[in-house]
Amino acid sequence: MPRGVCYLKMDQINKSLLEELARASLPNLEGTHAAKFRAQRREHFDKLNRLEWDGYIKKIGDNYRLTLLGLSEVLSSVSELGPLLRRFEKLFEVLKRHYEVHFSKRITLNELSKAADLTREEVNIALAYMVQAPLVGEYTSDFGASEDTYIAPSEEVLRYQSFSQVLEEMRSRRTAHLQAADPPEAATVLSFDELADFEFLLHPMIIEHALPLYRNGHLREAVLDAIVAIFDLIRKRTGLKGDGDALVEAAFSLQRPLLILSELDSPSGKNDQKGFIQIFKGAFQGIRNPKAHSLSHDLTRLKAAQYLVFASLLARRIDEAIIPKKEEV
Repeated sequence: MPRGVCYLKMDQINKSLLEELARASLPNLEGTHAAKFRAQRREHFDKLNRLEWDGYIKKIGDNYRLTLLGLSEVLSSVSELGPLLRRFEKLFEVLKRHYEVHFSKRITLNELSKAADLTREEVNIALAYMVQAPLVGEYTSDFGASEDTYIAPSEEVLRYQSFSQVLEEMRSRRTAHLQAADPPEAATVLSFDELADFEFLLHPMIIEHALPLYRNGHLREAVLDAIVAIFDLIRKRTGLKGDGDALVEAAFSLQRPLLILSELDSPSGKNDQKGFIQIFKGAFQGIRNPKAHSLSHDLTRLKAAQYLVFASLLARRIDEAIIPKKEEV
């Protein structure tokens, strides 16, 4: 076994921690306060860290939430999750029927709520987990009460008979890695010391959202989350709610830009702005979409690391972009 950390084995303590977190965070989208949750379980700091590094739980702001992978581990043991699983299945059926008729056309969350006979709050909570599965082409990242929030199913939705099958496939893939006598490169991770020179190249947002996944061999998820983080950063700086090409055009438009990468009164500045418009679009279409639509990938640790560095460059350009004054727009 190469030096470093391998996949976490789901022992009873780890499972109990996931069960406790599920019960604590189920009622809302925000999750449960991470510092409080950890303080009450101080004897298990290392296990909580490992659960987070391995992608079973995720810290968003000050709060802990189970990921879909973590949720899949406790669905059968936490009876309170039964209603959530039923919502998954209802929404899955609606999204599958929608794709069969409209293909990848968007459906608003209000329409989805009506078709599934669920409240918007129930839809919002369920989708926050479901979009982590490879069933979605694009979606509005903020599942608030806005009427224009939407989701668009991908072709992958046709591969499955139920959402339970999706969850089982996620668990099966993890089990296959655990049982491998000689884990493949994608399941092998580097130690923290070995990553020191690599980490300094990364943007803080990529370190937070993607590096823990990379460290533990979840290469596809690391690259996908890195690109998702880029588009979240664009939305955060501009206040826009779209995604993909529409978001990029609205944010970096030469006519009315919300983010200016270079001086637009010079040919070179305009070329820089136009070039990065294409780069951002390409990152969404060529990296984010394929990684979101399929569980299979050809990533190695080196290739995934290069993707994270690339995403960090994009994040830096967004950070450094100038927001024009209103009279300049």
